[in-house]
Amino acid sequence: MLLPDLLIEAAERSADKLAAVFPKGQATFSWLERQSLGVAARLNRLGIGPGARVAILCDNTLTGLVYYWGILRSGAATVDLPPNAGQAAIEAALEESRPRALAVEPHHLKRILAEGWRACPDVLLSTAEAPAAPGRSLHTLEEITAASVAEVRLPRPDASSVAMIIYTSGTTGRAKGVMLSHENLLSNVTSWTARLGLTEQDSLLLVAPLNYIHGRIQLLTYTKVRGTLFFSAGFQFPQVVLQELARHAPTGFSGMPYHFSTLLRSSKLKATPLPRLRDLIITGGALPPSRLRELQDAVPHAALHVNYGLTESSPRLTYHGPSHEIFARPTSCGRALPGVTLEILGEDSEPLPPLTIGAVVASGPGIMKGYVSGDERASGRIDAQGRLRTGDLGFLDAEGYLYLSGRSSEMIKSAGERVFPGEIEEVLEAHPSVSESAVFGVPDPLLGERIVACVVPAPGHEPSPQGLRTHCLKSLPYVRTPKEVHIVLALPKTSSGKTTRNALRTLFVQGP
Repeated sequence: MLLPDLLIEAAERSADKLAAVFPKGQATFSWLERQSLGVAARLNRLGIGPGARVAILCDNTLTGLVYYWGILRSGAATVDLPPNAGQAAIEAALEESRPRALAVEPHHLKRILAEGWRACPDVLLSTAEAPAAPGRSLHTLEEITAASVAEVRLPRPDASSVAMIIYTSGTTGRAKGVMLSHENLLSNVTSWTARLGLTEQDSLLLVAPLNYIHGRIQLLTYTKVRGTLFFSAGFQFPQVVLQELARHAPTGFSGMPYHFSTLLRSSKLKATPLPRLRDLIITGGALPPSRLRELQDAVPHAALHVNYGLTESSPRLTYHGPSHEIFARPTSCGRALPGVTLEILGEDSEPLPPLTIGAVVASGPGIMKGYVSGDERASGRIDAQGRLRTGDLGFLDAEGYLYLSGRSSEMIKSAGERVFPGEIEEVLEAHPSVSESAVFGVPDPLLGERIVACVVPAPGHEPSPQGLRTHCLKSLPYVRTPKEVHIVLALPKTSSGKTTRNALRTLFVQGP
């Protein structure tokens, strides 16, 4: 089975059901299937198919969705580019991945032409509103889908071949192009849908960009079960997102801890009835126990679900839930999904016993084919046994539940101790005056690294730095208590919602 087979099967079994609803436009499964076939046929006539790559520079739009399915159906691999990234970052991805064509929305194409991107492919796929692109072959969606596709025979790649290339959010260093196969992604989707018991009656409001793995895996998941995906207009205004939840009445909502914390802090979530909302899926990080309880109290009839993973693992590795399981172990991210093996290794790469902190290593059918750069082994990301070195530190308990301590790259070495930011952030965010926090280390001639915390106040509160340090001392040893606490309006984040501690660290090293 290949990824486009999910759409073909959905169109056969639920032809007239809505597959996707955008702020501007919607589509049934059968309409999407027909449109994608036209795109695949055109790519085929252009000699683009298995072994080739086609990049996508689109926002969360119907146009981008049609091109995505069409590229997959042609047998080529998609290359997702982040639309809000700078020219240098996108050109670097284009130069590295070398796509044969680029699916691009008109406003992004105008930017490319104005800035004179050298790495832009010669074949462009866009819409009728696209500006002229001298020297390049421009194909519009209207022209493509109006052409006949009679008797078109599309090649089928091997299931182990690369289907998607996703560029990581790049919170540390240059973004990496992760190559994921049809097998990788289908194994992950199958395990997850079975674990949550999703059916065609289910739907989801998506706030994540489709160019990230969070967005793509939700698209594949709900296509497999023939559920409807509602696309949010964006997360700039949390109250608007809450209105979308009320209007569309999805059965599910998936987000990063940032999304849930923001809804609790800056919207009327607690006072808005959402009777059909059954599943709240927390991914990409941990909510502290106090925030988990606050979220459950705000939507008491909904079940909480937690998962942990990476783009390199397609992405989910664990599942924790539903709510009663989570509250029994509120600081765990759950147990391995079927087919996934988790190990905790010491510095000698030997397995460590339960409850011992070490490097989290994963293996299973979802582990990536590699990086576009080809340095997955040289960089130590994939070891000699083919296991994924996640870059996280943590431990397993006797029953196989995983507990994360933090990123190995974010560990603070202060006064001879290894200190993990998440432990301190959990304590800070348990204080009623704190909305969210970020902890990091800066160089210190005496301590090695000095622990610094940046705190965003909860609405209506004005926390004092000294009061928060005193609060931390009640739960943490002195050596792990922040030496500095700074009150800030917001924390820097990637477009996927991850806090960038390294950006804060750089600012404070240079001078706050």
